[in-house]
Parts: sequence; structure tokens; C-alpha cells
Amino acid sequence: AFEAQKEVRTWTTDALTAPVEWSGEVKAEVWLSSTARDTDVILRVSDVYPDGRSMLVMDYPIRARYREGFDRQVLLKPGQPALLAWHIGWTSLIFNRGHRIRVTIASTGAPLYEPNNQTGGAQTMDWMKETRSAENAIWHDAGHRSCIVVPVMARR
Repeated sequence: AFEAQKEVRTWTTDALTAPVEWSGEVKAEVWLSSTARDTDVILRVSDVYPDGRSMLVMDYPIRARYREGFDRQVLLKPGQPALLAWHIGWTSLIFNRGHRIRVTIASTGAPLYEPNNQTGGAQTMDWMKETRSAENAIWHDAGHRSCIVVPVMARR
């Protein structure tokens, strides 16, 4: 149900004609613009079985204000694309023949990850008193190549 929400973006490969092995670190590089000064992005990778079941393999969020590290906060400039690059996870797995690989991007991971009030304000104990909705856009063009970086192992 999560993957079918209108606010969620989902990309799915065709059915694999041969097994595909990933062994190592998976990263995301997403160009995003927002109407807010701060927002979250969560990227999920799933293994889609031939019967349609989508099994979560890994996911991890990033808060835009920390895209340059946790030692400083850099707020977004509304409407301007910014590169968010982050670690999704370490893995060693095989996507079997007939399965599909799915990548899903959303702007919230609540309730598993804390919500973002999207104001860009201080994140104190009562920081959810003031909240703002946001419209986020993922960019993918010649100058803004959004992608995941995966460790595909060669088959012998």
C-alpha cells in the first residue's frame, strides 16, 4: 500500500532474465527541490517477487538540512534543486531470475522515522507545534542525474 500512494514515486525494473547480485554499499544521489526550507527524503529498495509481493530489502532517510554533514545545517532555497547524497545500507544479496528490483522515494518515513515540520526552524522538544506542508520534486535531466549507486557483482 505504501508504494501505491500518490505522493510516493516508484520505479521498478522489468523481470530479471538472470540473477543479479549486489554486494557492498548502496548509496542514493537525488536532486530535489522543495517549497520548504527543510524536508525529508526516504529511499527504499525492494525485491518484487514474481507473484507481486514487494519485500523491503533496505531503506534510509535523509533530512535535507544535514545533506552536507551533521556538523552544520544548510537549509534549502525553495524552488532550487539541491543534491542529497546519502548511504542507504550495506548488503550482500541476490535478486533472483524472474524477480524485479523496485526503488521507492517518499518524503516521510513516519512513524518509523521522526516527522519533519518542514519550516527550517530549530528542532526543539516542541518543534512540531508549527508545521508546513511542502511540494517536493525529484529532478532527473542532463544537469541533475538522480540515481542509486549499487555494487553489482559480475556473474562468472
